[in-house]
Order: sequence, then structure tokens, then C-alpha cells
Amino acid sequence: MPFESRLFVKTSLVALLLAFAAGAALAVAESLGIAVSPIWAVEHAHLAFVGWLVNVVVGIALWMLPLARDRYPETAGRYPKRGPLLVYGLLNGGLVLRIAFEPMLSAGLVPRVAVCISAVAQLAAILAFALIAWQRVRAPSRPAPGVR
Repeated sequence: MPFESRLFVKTSLVALLLAFAAGAALAVAESLGIAVSPIWAVEHAHLAFVGWLVNVVVGIALWMLPLARDRYPETAGRYPKRGPLLVYGLLNGGLVLRIAFEPMLSAGLVPRVAVCISAVAQLAAILAFALIAWQRVRAPSRPAPGVR
């Protein structure tokens, strides 16, 4: 498995652990009658969805999609050399910004700007990933019998 795929998958495992820890903390607080702002449920969901699911999907896709050796000879046909690291930085940087600043949205301009940057960064990450993946999704050059 290439380094970039391992980076996404290992990050997803850390996010999965953090999401379950956050979920447990929320459940314990609720069962003890401790009031927790509803925004933390949103952050918990975002950590689980983007942090775990999106990272694992991107990591496995970068590893498993068909190679495009003619297009990316420097990486044995996988992707542009810095592409996955750009996706990783934008996706996970955006996740950290959102989790850090969304609970403080009502505090002023800085949190609102940070959340906007977070949203744009994550959108850019997915667009960059889609571009990489799109170029690798193609018909086989020598299809097996019965494959179209």
C-alpha cells in the first residue's frame, strides 16, 4: 500500500477512535444529566463522517483504482506526485478548523471566517480527489473475456 493511502487510512483509524470517544463522552454526560451544547453532536458526526469515512474511502480508492501509468509515470500510474498530500491537507485541515471553530460561531468574526475557510478547503479537497480518481476510472486496456 502506498504511503499516501496508508496516511489516509491511519488518519481514519485515529478519527474513528476519537469519534467513539466523543460519542461515549456525550452519552455519559447525557446519562448524568450534564447539559452539553447540541453543536457537539454535530462535531461528533462530522468527525465520524469526514474524519473516518471520507479518509478511509479516499485512502482505499487511491490504492485500489486502476493505474494510469501513461499519465502518472512518476508514481507508477497512481496519481500526480503531490495530489494526495494536497487532498489530505485540505480535507483534514478543514476538519480541524471546523471542529475547533464551529462551536464558537457566535463569538465573532474569526470563528465565522475559520468555518468558511474550513468549508472551502474541504470542498477543494473533494474536487481534487475527484479529479485524480476520474482520470483513473476507465475501461480496461485488455478486458478479460466477458468484461465490457
